[in-house]
Amino acid sequence: MKLKFVALDFETANQKRDSVCAVGMAMVENGIIVDEYYSLVNPEDYFSSFNVDIHGITAADVKNMPNFPVVSRELWPRLTGNLVIAHNASFDIGVLKQVTQKYGLAMPNFYYACTYQIAKLSWANLPNHRLSTIAAHLELELDHHHAMSDARACAKILVQAMQKYNCETMKELARKTGCQVRRV
Repeated sequence: MKLKFVALDFETANQKRDSVCAVGMAMVENGIIVDEYYSLVNPEDYFSSFNVDIHGITAADVKNMPNFPVVSRELWPRLTGNLVIAHNASFDIGVLKQVTQKYGLAMPNFYYACTYQIAKLSWANLPNHRLSTIAAHLELELDHHHAMSDARACAKILVQAMQKYNCETMKELARKTGCQVRRV
């Protein structure tokens, strides 16, 4: 498999998509995770108990962590010009767009695809296509709602879908499954 891509996952402090409190990225080349990046992020915003119950990150955990503009210096080189994937990409790409607007940053240019959509097309017989369900079906390790673990699982889902359909490129996978690749 010749595919190079980045799996991305965000956690947010509250219902606002610009309240990033954690980010995880897994960089993949030829089907192997070759680099990872994880950081807690100070969202400079409040934490809702609903979100804390999901991911376990609190205001105290991020008090001395960098804000998004600082973390973006690590993210942008990994995102720009690459294929970016996320499970439920509309959420994660929406988070990226809104936090970028919040801080007046230029949005990096990249293509993206959604492993939720890919999983739905590839393993249609499952009761649902949540990350935890797909990870269990594919026997992937997952500490759900930890951004690094979610990004790793997302990366491995795409690799397994590529293998299932014997694809070398994302274009081939899109042709065989009907999944969409979009541009930011």
